[in-house]
Amino acid sequence: MLIGKYTNALDAKGRVFVPAAFRGDLGDRFVLTRGSEEKSLYIYPMKEWEKFVEKLQQLPTSKKNSRAIIRHFCANATNCDMDSQGRINIPQELREKAELQKEVVFIGTVNRIELWSAENYKQTEVDDIDELLEDLDIDF
Repeated sequence: MLIGKYTNALDAKGRVFVPAAFRGDLGDRFVLTRGSEEKSLYIYPMKEWEKFVEKLQQLPTSKKNSRAIIRHFCANATNCDMDSQGRINIPQELREKAELQKEVVFIGTVNRIELWSAENYKQTEVDDIDELLEDLDIDF
């Protein structure tokens, strides 16, 4: 299960260490793509990526919004693996879209990992989770 929050530094070549807590769940190969929120990236373990693709395949491709969603995730997706030191290389285009400069925040969200720049992540943090749960009509 992918949970927790970790921060690592991006090097000049666009490489960053994947937190050790996530490495086992990711396996040998995984997928890196743009996130659904602006300025975020997602890392999917291969099994979870396959489940996600199945959901994308259920979208009606006759609808413009469906095609845009499929393009958003698939056109920006890249197969990844870690080097022997536990680093991944984030392609330049994805670094730019997520505004990754120096500090990269890794957030485990159960079935995938979100990547954010430290600055952009601060803007997404929620102070009052009760209000969000109420809006979704969820009781924990």
